[in-house]
Amino acid sequence: MNPLSKLGITFPLNIGQRMIAMVLIFILALGSIFAFIFNTLKHLELDGMVVDIAGRQRMMIQQYFNKMMLASHGVQSDLQKTQDMLLVSVDALKNGGTVIVNLYTGERISIPPAPTDQIRELLDRQRSLLEGYFTKTKTLLFEAPDHSPSSESFSLLIQIQNDLQQNADEVVKLLSTHSREKALKLLRDAPFIGLVVIILSVILARQVVVKRKRLEQEIEKRIKAEDERNRFFALSPDLFCIAGLDGRFKALNPAWEREIGYSIEELQHQPFMKYVHPEDKMSTINELESLREGKPTIQFENRYVTKDGSHKWLLWNAMPSPKDQVIYATARNVTSRKLYEEELALRDRSINSATNGILIADARKPDMPTIYCNAAFEKITGFTREEVIGQNCRFLQGKDRAQPGLDDIRQAIREGTEGKAELRNYKKDGTLFWNEFYIAPVRDAYGNLTHFIGVQTDITHRKRQEAELAKKTVDLARSNDELQQFAYVASHDLQEPLRMVASYTQLLRKRYKGKLDDDANEFIEFAVDGANRMQRLIRDLLEYSRVGAETKPFEKTDCELVCQHVIKNLTASVQEHHADITHDALPCVQANPTLLTQVFQNLIGNALKFKGNAAPKIHVGAKALTNGWEFSVSDNGIGIPPDQLDRIFLIFQRLHSREEYPGTGIGLATCKRIVEKHGGSIWVESEQGKGSTFYFTIKSPVGA
Repeated sequence: MNPLSKLGITFPLNIGQRMIAMVLIFILALGSIFAFIFNTLKHLELDGMVVDIAGRQRMMIQQYFNKMMLASHGVQSDLQKTQDMLLVSVDALKNGGTVIVNLYTGERISIPPAPTDQIRELLDRQRSLLEGYFTKTKTLLFEAPDHSPSSESFSLLIQIQNDLQQNADEVVKLLSTHSREKALKLLRDAPFIGLVVIILSVILARQVVVKRKRLEQEIEKRIKAEDERNRFFALSPDLFCIAGLDGRFKALNPAWEREIGYSIEELQHQPFMKYVHPEDKMSTINELESLREGKPTIQFENRYVTKDGSHKWLLWNAMPSPKDQVIYATARNVTSRKLYEEELALRDRSINSATNGILIADARKPDMPTIYCNAAFEKITGFTREEVIGQNCRFLQGKDRAQPGLDDIRQAIREGTEGKAELRNYKKDGTLFWNEFYIAPVRDAYGNLTHFIGVQTDITHRKRQEAELAKKTVDLARSNDELQQFAYVASHDLQEPLRMVASYTQLLRKRYKGKLDDDANEFIEFAVDGANRMQRLIRDLLEYSRVGAETKPFEKTDCELVCQHVIKNLTASVQEHHADITHDALPCVQANPTLLTQVFQNLIGNALKFKGNAAPKIHVGAKALTNGWEFSVSDNGIGIPPDQLDRIFLIFQRLHSREEYPGTGIGLATCKRIVEKHGGSIWVESEQGKGSTFYFTIKSPVGA
């Protein structure tokens, strides 16, 4: 039986059955045609992709060369990835397999093996050339002493690159030829189908070309971005470097030469520990060990010794790459910051070493809270830093707020100026202490008041001494007044009985002269001499005491008239000793004329008394000072021993016996007291046997 009869189809077929059969046959035939076309197109598309992959060999070789040159100048580039991609691409073209068709997206396709032996031979040669190229570029670029190839080496690299690209072009040419021959054979064997396939292939090829151009544009942008990065690398003020895990520099940017002073050639391939400051070597070695373990370095600081012998602080960030046995590192010169930190640390140590309490208050905040106090402040007040910070320093006054000095401090704060006052403050335990408090404003760069600094000095001991001294001064003044009054009264009251004693002893000498024996006459002479000396002593004491009691205001005094008056008083002595007295033009001064006359008369009188063998020569000089006058009285007398120059101004001090030179020893002490009353001082310069010069100053406006 006919099998079709089971399906209800019998022969001969009717018209409907024939139509269905024809449709089925047409569909099957059309499907076969489309399947054939699709398969053919797929193979043609693969052929186009293979040609495109082969064509990229030239571009990737050039890209590898560019990266290699950048790497030789210290710019980080992933060369190994490019090498792997080139070798995988060659192997896939020869043997078939998966290959990357987009460098940035990572898109992959599977391609068939090379169609002819000739193409496979060219691909074998391509791989051999690539392996040799990789080895030679590494040798020439990275192992050269100066880290850059010579002109001969560079020419060799260019030649190898040209051979590679020429060989790549041959592969592309043969693959393109093979693809065209396949299309022509199809066109000959099945013209209609071949024509359709060719048309579709052209459309597909156009899409491939568009994709290829887009990819080339992306690569061009990437290269441009890399060039910009390289320029940034070269111009960066920070120090970039690549170093081996063995501790040697491999690549450095120009900032090294600017900062450290050594050229790139001097640093290249040198161990970086060679330039590390001796005191920082151990910490740097520890950091290098950490990098070798794969741990990154964050914020590490050390000092590098520069070519001129100085050192600079560098702040490091580094990332190790154990696979490549290198370290990628950046460093920044932080020497200025370190010096500033050291200066701040020194200031802080100095402030804490000070014996004065120091605090800083924030003038920008309400109630000016304290933001800093030093150790001395804590020691003086007994309050800890934690108890002080955040408070206004007025808490030290307790309830004692009505102090005159506080007004000065408050005014200084209001006006933003300096201020000083002596304040009563209280320690933590309630003990009173006197605080000499000084404040000064602190302003920012724009002149705005930001803070006040206060300096606290504990003057409690000084205040106690001042109180004791004031009490002693009052007691001494009272004692001096009483003593002066006593001396005045005593000397004045002694004058009358002493005058009576002197008169009666002189009367005894006159009346009984020659009537008594020699002993009696001698006794009478002793009594008369003693009474006379007592009178002189009392008179001198009276004058000495009057100097302190004198309250008459100073007046304009012509020293010319004073000097003439003194010389006139001493006329008898001047004539007796044939003395020559001269003087400069003498000024007018503000002084007590009576007391000033005593000074000149004592000094000139002493010059006449203590004369030498030659006739006395006395000169009175005057020299203007900024705040008065300096007078001098010089002579050619016997002089004064060097060890007695200060002693002669003390009361009752005599250098000679009464038999040699009469006197009470009060005259120069009186001069000293008068001069000091006029705000001046008195001293002497002398050479024994050659004379003396007495100097004294009077505070007085010049030309008064």
